[in-house]
Amino acid sequence: MDGTKCSGRIPTINAVDRRPEVCDQKVQSPCSTSEPELTALSLPCAPKNPMPNIEAISELSATIMQDRDKKSYTIRNIHADKESNQTLNPHKFLFFDHIASSTSLQKHRITLTNHQGSHARDIQNSSSWKSFNKVSSHSGKDSTSELLGIFEKTIPKLCFFGGLGKSDDDYAEEVAKFYKMLNNKTEIKYGMFKDVILDQLLAGISTSKEERVIRASVSILTAIISANKSAIEDIKKKGLQLHVLASALKQNVHEAAILIYLINPSPGEIKTLEILPALVEVVCTPGSYKGGMASLLPTPPGASLKIIEVLVTAFDYTTNNKHLAAISSPCIISRLLDVARTNNLNEFLSLATVLIKCMQFDGQCRKYILQFTPVTRFILLLQSNKNHDKFIALEFFHEILRIPRSSAISLLQKIQKEGSTDIMHKLMDCLQQLQPEYQLLAANVLLQLDTMNNSPGRSVFGEEAMKVVRKHLASEEGSSMQLLSAYILSNLGGTYAWTGEPYTVAWLVKKTGLASPYHCNMLRNFNWLDKSLQDAFTDSWCSRISRSIINIGNPIFHALEKGLKSKIRIVSRACLITIAWLGCEITKCPDGIRNSACEILLSGIEQFLHPGLELEDRLLACLCIYNYASGKGMQKVIYFSEGVKESLRRLSSITWMAEELHKVINYYQPNKSRISCVHTQIMESGLKCNGAVCALIYYKGLLYSGYSDGSIKVWDIKGQSAMLVWNMKEHKKAVTCFSLFEPGDSLLSGSVDKTIRVWQIIHRKLECIEVIAVKEPVQHMDAYGEMIFVVTHGHGLKVFDESRTVKEIGKNKNVKCMRVFQEKIYVGCTNSSIQEFSTTNDRKHEIKARAKGWKSQKKPVNSIVAYKDWLYCAGATVEGSSFKEWRRQCKPQMSIAIDKGDHVLAMGVVEDFIYLNCSSSTHYIQIWLRETHKKLGRISAGSRITSLLTANDMVLCGTESGLIKGWIPL
Repeated sequence: MDGTKCSGRIPTINAVDRRPEVCDQKVQSPCSTSEPELTALSLPCAPKNPMPNIEAISELSATIMQDRDKKSYTIRNIHADKESNQTLNPHKFLFFDHIASSTSLQKHRITLTNHQGSHARDIQNSSSWKSFNKVSSHSGKDSTSELLGIFEKTIPKLCFFGGLGKSDDDYAEEVAKFYKMLNNKTEIKYGMFKDVILDQLLAGISTSKEERVIRASVSILTAIISANKSAIEDIKKKGLQLHVLASALKQNVHEAAILIYLINPSPGEIKTLEILPALVEVVCTPGSYKGGMASLLPTPPGASLKIIEVLVTAFDYTTNNKHLAAISSPCIISRLLDVARTNNLNEFLSLATVLIKCMQFDGQCRKYILQFTPVTRFILLLQSNKNHDKFIALEFFHEILRIPRSSAISLLQKIQKEGSTDIMHKLMDCLQQLQPEYQLLAANVLLQLDTMNNSPGRSVFGEEAMKVVRKHLASEEGSSMQLLSAYILSNLGGTYAWTGEPYTVAWLVKKTGLASPYHCNMLRNFNWLDKSLQDAFTDSWCSRISRSIINIGNPIFHALEKGLKSKIRIVSRACLITIAWLGCEITKCPDGIRNSACEILLSGIEQFLHPGLELEDRLLACLCIYNYASGKGMQKVIYFSEGVKESLRRLSSITWMAEELHKVINYYQPNKSRISCVHTQIMESGLKCNGAVCALIYYKGLLYSGYSDGSIKVWDIKGQSAMLVWNMKEHKKAVTCFSLFEPGDSLLSGSVDKTIRVWQIIHRKLECIEVIAVKEPVQHMDAYGEMIFVVTHGHGLKVFDESRTVKEIGKNKNVKCMRVFQEKIYVGCTNSSIQEFSTTNDRKHEIKARAKGWKSQKKPVNSIVAYKDWLYCAGATVEGSSFKEWRRQCKPQMSIAIDKGDHVLAMGVVEDFIYLNCSSSTHYIQIWLRETHKKLGRISAGSRITSLLTANDMVLCGTESGLIKGWIPL
């Protein structure tokens, strides 16, 4: 507009005569003063959504004036603001400025704001909606006239982005109510009015560069949807693009989350928007949103939570975990829990689902969730009449109770206090009414709550819960119900780490006396420093729940006996674990119960003792036999098979329980054990593309192999198969040695590249957490406490303390190999001597003198092994003696002479055998009897042997070709 006064006329339209030539009039120039035409202003319009609604506006205006004065209609001049010199964009749609009737008792005037929104509304909200209420309640009155009045007071701000930017919550409510009033009208003309409103708001979202305009447009749309649920379909028809809302959300327009949620896009569409960080930001700043009418809908944090729920549940395992990784930090979870304090049930259900997924992804979340989660809300879900609510509550309790036993007991006390006895009956209802999976989850919670009651004798709750567990344990082999029931049963009497990992096996194995780090690391991924293993409440809990289960009697023992025979290893092993923790209490039971349990179970337990099985299974079986086989049960032990007796004898070097049982058997049947000398190959694995296997070690139950190209491969050995778990390449040159490192329960790897790397398993991944520089290539390595002892390529012995300060032990550069044992360092030297150093001071003692003469330089000690209380060394000969005798006499108690000119490169010692790899036959492992020093034979590795390891009755070797092979004497 250029400041010139303009006028225009609207033609008189007969209400009956709706000829196209009358309705479809073209709009003339805004400054035209010609024949009757509609004066127009151009306003912004959404791209791809042209708005031909001017005809509808003209038609509605004419009809209104016809209602006001049926005799005649006149046109008033439209006065433009003289002070305005703004020119409107020609791409904006046309909208009329002012309509008034000559006979109206009240003049209705619209004072339009310019594009900066400089003029404010001067009509009070209350009077507008007083008129609206009258229109709604008295249909006989002039409702169309009132409609236009409200229109004049609410719509002008939509004409310019500047006006939109200065709108407030009250204005959003006005537009929403006006839209609702239009929605109640069925004529097409009112529908076109709705189009005008939606198109203008969509234009504000899609074309404006100003955050306040976008925010206002989104807020008004949200308010419209809140008051008119059907509006969401109208918006979808308009083709609102999700990426536009995503862009608004990323610009901190939090209300956009509500619109995205209401549009209900597919999971794939949500994923492509890449809005997870923005959704997290919305959840983390809930105070930034102020309600209004939109509070009838989800709040922005609530809507964001629902979308996050889709992102962490609707995809494959990898994608879900990728999204979970972004929200599993304590900071974000604390904000999620703030949302939980609202009273919106749907939002809380979404939160519960997200929390469950977070606990499954990163178990460390449990500690934080336990601290801040309102348990009462989950109890209310459990008491709901809706099955879905119960499912969520049961899944949550199943996950949150996977914590150290003392913390689990505290949580159970809290549930018991807040849920009273009613929760027990609700769980009983779940046992009878829900699907099998949730019956088991309910049984798990019910059994633990019933144990908290500590009532003497048999309990109805406990018996019913155990019936469900026994029923599904006996279900179809390998079914999900059988596996879940086995898992629940095996850990009822034990404990968990804070990660949610079951630590019942680790807790039981410690009872067998297993203490050697070397043997502990043959077991699965346990952190032996975890405080849950020192939890004093675990023993008392086990005793209480064992009593309640044993009181059920023989049915439980028969169910476990059947489970032991399962061909599914997970099931049979779970039953073995259950029998083991029940055995901790069975020893206190009357003879009748103990003998009955022994008679039913012992024959099934025997199978887990055989050589070749995993060490933890053999130890658990040993614990079971020790606890159950007393009194009459000992007669069954005496008549065990020769294989079982042989296994107990071999285990006697690991656990005192096996040693005691073997002594009892020998007492009743004093016959000499027959040693099995035939070695059977049980595994072969590896890759030939990475060079020779230079080092082997067990760590966290997995086999680690170091290669000449600097790579480290991690294998999961199961029976006769090996599966590659990780393949790391951090070292630049050959990995020559490994060692267990107590601080942080870590692993050390030494390399020719002059570095030592410290490894830990973090979040189920092997990660290098430290690199220690060494000035020379590393040949051998061992550790004690915080100290790391290194034999370098130059035959020097160095020690690194906890600050990684290095010092050299001994001045002579003649160290060939070494072993740390009982606070002492035993060093094999190039001159055939063995030196003993203290780890606490600089004291040195020679326990084996060097060979005399110049030939001593050709007889280095290449290998030192500590086994039980003996120390073995190997070079040109193999010698061994107890530590005490070495120190006292400086002479060996045994000696094995090998072929002249030959020397030992590597040695391994087990209960019955000494394994040697010699220079004259590098492809072979020689087998010697440890007690009689008699050579039995040899086994071929197929290529030059480059590393040797003994573990769990097995002898393993790495070869030059890159293969790992293993044998066991059966």
